[in-house]
Amino acid sequence: METRKVQITGKSTYIISLPKTWVNKVKIKNGDSVILIPRSDGTLLVNPKLDENKEVTTNIINIESRDMEMLFRKFIGAYLAGYDVIEMISTEKLSPSVRQHIRQMTQHVIGPEIIDETMNSVKVKDLLDSSDLSLVQGLKRMFVITRGMHRDAIVALQTQDAELAEDIESRDNEVDKFYWMIAKQYNLVMNDMFFADKMGVKSQEVLGYLLVARSIERIADHAKKLASNTKHITGKIEIISKIVDASEAIMKEFDEAMNAFNRNKFDHANEVVNKARALGKITYIIDSLERTRAYVLDIAEIAINHQFITTILVEKP
Repeated sequence: METRKVQITGKSTYIISLPKTWVNKVKIKNGDSVILIPRSDGTLLVNPKLDENKEVTTNIINIESRDMEMLFRKFIGAYLAGYDVIEMISTEKLSPSVRQHIRQMTQHVIGPEIIDETMNSVKVKDLLDSSDLSLVQGLKRMFVITRGMHRDAIVALQTQDAELAEDIESRDNEVDKFYWMIAKQYNLVMNDMFFADKMGVKSQEVLGYLLVARSIERIADHAKKLASNTKHITGKIEIISKIVDASEAIMKEFDEAMNAFNRNKFDHANEVVNKARALGKITYIIDSLERTRAYVLDIAEIAINHQFITTILVEKP
């Protein structure tokens, strides 16, 4: 940390000198302009780089095997880190199946598109300015999709509609897209203190949006799981009406929780916390029943194994 004395030039101009080591590091020259950003906490940020001088960041991913899951994880990691260009390179010629997989990967995120291909490489560039999509818009879109997924999952359970259940599973990818975008925006704010100003939010707020987005993404995962299990249920089940009632109560509090977050009201949020905890008693019962069912399954499988063992013992002379 360095200190500088404030000097007055003329009648109204205040001047401080910039540290020489910092000037040399960011390569400021005589006559260059810098951006001054007053902060709400009383500090003043000095940005030495204008937007048009922003350097393009590139990440190289070496395709070392045919493990497409590993390649996908690397791609998502580079995307979340905020790289502008992601280039995937192999020492061998890329097969059509690998190229198809890379195309599918770009469809799982918002922004990146393939801009160049060679026999052994594919270059992807993020064509979207991450600050164009506000955190409020991203979170709202996640909520709307997830709310619809859960509603339709319950409808599919009541009507045993397998086609609707499959449609719900496909919608989960859309929720993931927005979650990864918000996670990326959070990382960009952490690495660039000016990015939050560009998005029109305070850097301290961004973590809250990320945590809510994570919870919504998990709710979407469970809606997908509900839909997936619905396809295997046939015949009339008496408990379905109670599941529907519990779902409606939980979704009502989901709506209220999002309203409390958007309105930034403590009393409203605290009320939702108390109601959601009360509803937990119902889910705990369902969870206990599920665990009991699993243990019953374990006992039945052990019984099968035990039967074969005892049969062998009886047959031995």
